[in-house]
Amino acid sequence: MHRQFRLGLATFGLLVVLVGLLPLAFTALPDPAVWPGSALIVWAVLGVAAYPALVALGRWYVVRAERNERDTADLLERHGR
Repeated sequence: MHRQFRLGLATFGLLVVLVGLLPLAFTALPDPAVWPGSALIVWAVLGVAAYPALVALGRWYVVRAERNERDTADLLERHGR
């Protein structure tokens, strides 16, 4: 259970960093009133970069969680429980 808890915390931490850095990245862009192309960059980052990163994070979590469950089941089988 400790491994699953640590995995959940690590995944949540990565999610917070990923989503938390987006507003900082958007403030670095020029004002859309001055440069209209910056609005397209925002949508490109949200639609093209953020979602694949979230999917990759979710996939990483599922693979690690399944590995933890498999390791726990193997350990219980070896000890005859």
